[in-house]
Amino acid sequence: MADALQMNPWDLGDVAAAMNRGLVMEKASRHAELHSVVTTHPSHTWAAVLAKMLLSQINGQNTARQTPYIPGSSLGELYDNPGKRLFWFDHDGTLTPIVKMPSMALPSPDALTALTKLTSDPNNIIYIVSGRDQAFLEEHLGHFPRLGMSVEHGGFIRSPDSAVWMNFTASLDMSWMEEVAEIFRYYTERTTGSHVEMKKSSITWHYRSTDPEWGRVFLF
Repeated sequence: MADALQMNPWDLGDVAAAMNRGLVMEKASRHAELHSVVTTHPSHTWAAVLAKMLLSQINGQNTARQTPYIPGSSLGELYDNPGKRLFWFDHDGTLTPIVKMPSMALPSPDALTALTKLTSDPNNIIYIVSGRDQAFLEEHLGHFPRLGMSVEHGGFIRSPDSAVWMNFTASLDMSWMEEVAEIFRYYTERTTGSHVEMKKSSITWHYRSTDPEWGRVFLF
């Protein structure tokens, strides 16, 4: 509907300008054009076009593909090769299971044992990559001195055998956080079981403990 007034609902200036255009515009001819589009392209036509567009993307170049697993036998052979090895491990969902409360996502004894063995090999370079903050990972994995950490999705990085954190957000304008946090608080007050997690460079709204349908409504 090219003749419809379109605007960004989050841009107050854009909304005001669209409202003004709607009030001062010549309406009869525009209404006739929009009415023609609606009557000649009913809802089932729109649905058919959308389904066709979605189906055309199947097996396309931009279609996401699941990373294949490396066979265990091949992995063992690769590990036994001499030279340095670089490992990047995700935290939630890899070293720990996905749980409703983020504070309950703790490494299992088996995961800690595996990290102990991997970090004890001087040829291994190990990093934990996570959206978690520094305090959480240091509390539960900080006793591994040769374990590197990338937290808050790369905002802060600590190299193996180092206690110094590199802050990649120091030069960024973080004034947006309070405004965004206010939006999250608005939805948190209206969604039982949700909560906001404030970090140094990011904000996360957790809704896993909410009613699935209710949380999905507010998410989208």
